[in-house]
Amino acid sequence: MKRATFDLIGATCTSCSIGIEHMGRRIKGVDEVWVDRQESKIYMDFDGNPATVDKIREFVKAIGYEAAYQGQEASPEAETASSP
Repeated sequence: MKRATFDLIGATCTSCSIGIEHMGRRIKGVDEVWVDRQESKIYMDFDGNPATVDKIREFVKAIGYEAAYQGQEASPEAETASSP
């Protein structure tokens, strides 16, 4: 499992965040999505496939905002699961 981080541009209201989280979870390959409005960030736990990153960016763009990809790393949950 990987965690991707995006800068969220243009979405400032609670309903925007809820919509991104709710619909983002429906994208194939996405395990979890959450929005931090204070930091204007989207965090996504996903399958590690670069196409999944593109899908979330396209979805956010389709609803009128921008998700600027910042990179990915192993999710904390995946690291915990692999620890002895």
